Amino acid sequence: MWAWRERMEAMYVSIEVLTTIGSFTGLLVAIVAGFGWTIRRSDAQLQQLGDRLDGRIDRLEERLDARIDRLEERFDVLTHEVIEIKIAVARLEGPLPRLVPAR
Repeated sequence: MWAWRERMEAMYVSIEVLTTIGSFTGLLVAIVAGFGWTIRRSDAQLQQLGDRLDGRIDRLEERLDARIDRLEERFDVLTHEVIEIKIAVARLEGPLPRLVPAR
């Protein structure tokens, strides 16, 4: 039943192999930690950049809103003036002549 244990021989692992495995494990942990640090740092920088851009966009939006409001007021005034000019021209021209004279 336990015949496989009797045939098993002791395995010898040199200190160089253990050192290599330990070094590889340490290097892998260092690379993963460095990658995580880089990602966290870039996220923080992107957040700062996003906040700065949000502030600039808000200021530009306010300026554009004010400018659009002024243009709308000017457009309303010009529309009113054009209507007055149309009325004045219509008064100068008079009524349209009739093609068939009235009896």
